[in-house]
Amino acid sequence: MSSPTNPTEKVPPPALKATVGPNPTTNRGAPSVLGIHPKEPKLIYCSGKLVVVRNLDDPSDTFVYKGHNEPTTVAKFSPNGYWVASGDVSGKVRVWSYDNPEHTLKLEIPVFAGEIKDLSWDPDSKRIVAVGDGRGLMARVFMWDTGNSIGEIVGHQKRILSVDYRQTRPFRIMTASEDFNVCVFEGPPFKFKQNNNNLHSNFVNCVRFSPNGELAVSVGSDKLMCLYDGKSGELVDKFPAAHQASIYSVCWSPDGTQLLTSSADKTVLLWDVASRSVVTKFTFGGAKPQVKDMQVAVAWCQNHLISLSLSGDLNFLDLDNPSQPKQIVQGHQVSILSLATESTQNRILTGSYDGVVCSWTSKTAKALAGTIHTAKITGIAANSNQIASSGWDDQLRFANDIEYTGATALNAQPNGVAITESGLAVVSTNKGVKLLRDQKLVFETPEFSWTPTCVAISPSEDLVAIGSQEDMKIHLFDVVNGSSLVESGEITGHLGALTCVSFSPDGSLLAAGDTYREVRVWDVSSRSAKVQGMWVYHSTRVTSVAWAPSGNFIASGSLDERIYIWDVNSPMKKRFFEFSHKDGVTGVSFVSETELVSVGNDACVNYWDLSA
Repeated sequence: MSSPTNPTEKVPPPALKATVGPNPTTNRGAPSVLGIHPKEPKLIYCSGKLVVVRNLDDPSDTFVYKGHNEPTTVAKFSPNGYWVASGDVSGKVRVWSYDNPEHTLKLEIPVFAGEIKDLSWDPDSKRIVAVGDGRGLMARVFMWDTGNSIGEIVGHQKRILSVDYRQTRPFRIMTASEDFNVCVFEGPPFKFKQNNNNLHSNFVNCVRFSPNGELAVSVGSDKLMCLYDGKSGELVDKFPAAHQASIYSVCWSPDGTQLLTSSADKTVLLWDVASRSVVTKFTFGGAKPQVKDMQVAVAWCQNHLISLSLSGDLNFLDLDNPSQPKQIVQGHQVSILSLATESTQNRILTGSYDGVVCSWTSKTAKALAGTIHTAKITGIAANSNQIASSGWDDQLRFANDIEYTGATALNAQPNGVAITESGLAVVSTNKGVKLLRDQKLVFETPEFSWTPTCVAISPSEDLVAIGSQEDMKIHLFDVVNGSSLVESGEITGHLGALTCVSFSPDGSLLAAGDTYREVRVWDVSSRSAKVQGMWVYHSTRVTSVAWAPSGNFIASGSLDERIYIWDVNSPMKKRFFEFSHKDGVTGVSFVSETELVSVGNDACVNYWDLSA
């Protein structure tokens, strides 16, 4: 077997003070899997290529594991809490230590040639069963340290969606499949024992043993819940129909007396097992629930009842108020492409590939409501009064801290936006530049012979800088009477297409990054270079540049996963942080002179302390 990749996690640099991980990846019409820590109030789930552990007592406290090279699908803690097994779409399972800073890899094994859908540990934390879409072999039980197989899991005709390992002797494994069957296996070594093939009439989405192993439950897309004897696997009873659509997930209370189920009907039900009756019905989305309010997973960790919405929201259920969760943890599910900070309100703004824009305060995100973007966010800017965001739905949308309040059609594809304190906004598009005041279009340039790629406006509001793709120049425009743009010059010298531009706080200097990996600093008045040919340490395109409030330092981020801090007055001085974001950095911005925030394709938000 080939040597495993990423045997240890890179220990984060001391300057990284906090990482807020993304929300879980979800897919419409398919169940998701949430895991819990056996001893601590922690939730584990998958997002993109990451595995995220979130502290339920403080949801902004997250740990992110970056060892997988393919999108992850399921992760579970071992019963002793020391190890994590995580699977991905390529069919690999990685077993890694949770309790040391390097998160050492114990085992990487290709279980089968297809997506891992679910996995489960035995109570001794020594054996793992993984199931999924193996195109032939669809399940496997193996030792946690050697990967040796223990028995054979056969009996299903289609891919297996869910599995659970009985936590008491005699050991049993229960599987659920798209062939409408629930199978039981005894071992180890495991062999087929029982087939319940005439109960469900549609996909069986989830199976779970009770904590004491006496009972087991299955739920499916046929809205049916079945209760089984945990030892024999035979049917005990069917629950009365209560959900109006597919049931995606089920979990037991720690004492085994209650069940929690989530459904595509946008509800979560709390059941009493003994009476087979619904105790509480949790509803989402208010009077008019939307598709994004479908509930695709549930977890019960100590006193926390958690459900996952299709939108990625993690809902902390409130038994006293079933129609309103105690807390909703929001965030991004996919790559964050845009970043802005606004100092007077002390907020951070992020926009992602799926059109979601979040406003962050104290490391807690709130997604903007209202009529949102329907395509990826290409730019965000803010002043103390409003937020402006541009997206590939060809709209410039304006918002307050809570929801969108207006929009302007651009009739072109925007790639950047800047806004001043007085409300003057400038947008660069593939068909020229547009000027807006008070959310109204007041001027637009004709289409250029070159394509704008990025935009910045000076603090004095009288100069706009536009980066170009074809001619690799920075084009400067004067703002005339706040109502029109007149080209007044250009800055030449970059060896690649411009990707980002930013004025210094006093407006005298302009920082720019390009596809040639270089960051340059230009004197605005003389159009001459203050720093050139020196800051070329990135290994691929620069995606973002930002000035410190003092104007003495510049931060740059790149797809090479590095962040550099450059000293404008001593150009030979530099600091850098490696492996800051998996798959690349897409945005950097200073919160204060000593605090930097960064975002990336891993959908994480990182907070850096530069005071050391």
